[in-house]
Amino acid sequence: MYLPKNCRVITIGDGDLSFSRALLAHVSHEDLIATTYDSEDALRNKYTQNALDDLVNAGVMVEHNVDVNDLASIHRLPHNFADIVIFNHPLVPAQRGFTQPQKERDKSANLANRDLLYHFLKQSFEILLNPEGERLCYITSKSVKPYSHWHIETSLTRDRPYRHLGKEAFNSSIFKHYMVRKVDRDKCVKLEASDVHVYSDNTLHPIKKYLTPFSFNGDKCCSLCRKGPFTTPNDWKKHQDTRLHKSQQQYHDVWSGHCNVKYQK
Repeated sequence: MYLPKNCRVITIGDGDLSFSRALLAHVSHEDLIATTYDSEDALRNKYTQNALDDLVNAGVMVEHNVDVNDLASIHRLPHNFADIVIFNHPLVPAQRGFTQPQKERDKSANLANRDLLYHFLKQSFEILLNPEGERLCYITSKSVKPYSHWHIETSLTRDRPYRHLGKEAFNSSIFKHYMVRKVDRDKCVKLEASDVHVYSDNTLHPIKKYLTPFSFNGDKCCSLCRKGPFTTPNDWKKHQDTRLHKSQQQYHDVWSGHCNVKYQK
């Protein structure tokens, strides 16, 4: 994870704050702001082992009740502070009601998580990032479903000035004692292969030389399914008829309809 010397960092939604604590090996305490979605009481009650006191004792600014969908809570953070804003393993808690069919619940969860990340990028670039700084946002996410079905390489920058620059493998070994927590209970998530997805409004940023660009944007590829290139029209037609493509197209159509209504210029 690219963390240049003297960079200022804000972490968003850092469950038990163990990632922010691990960042102190790479970022000075005065250059770090850690945030949680939960209140302080909720965090302490949910996660019996947490890093809150370690951060406070180290002099790190910690803000609770920060929700990227709530503009007022973002405005409580210092404006134009950060060089880099990081959202590690984001996930909207699953709805526990069973009144909808599974396919409809999957669509709702897919839409809610995309919407969360859309707001994360928007608020970061408009409010939190220093106009003269590095201008980078990182989303660390698993590379398996359902996370891969969010299409975060292509769906989050619609009509926005920033772009997905590429990704690199997330190396958890450099973040000592970082635990990926479940969002709704005191459990850890199985540590699986994850990628750091990098966004910037500087499309020529030097970080690009460290990143793997998204390679399925070509005319002969399917960016939704990460498949291709297809060498003939018949191969493309066969792919469109697969169950995988039909499901990914549905996710894409629901998100596009949502954006047309909610995010029209």
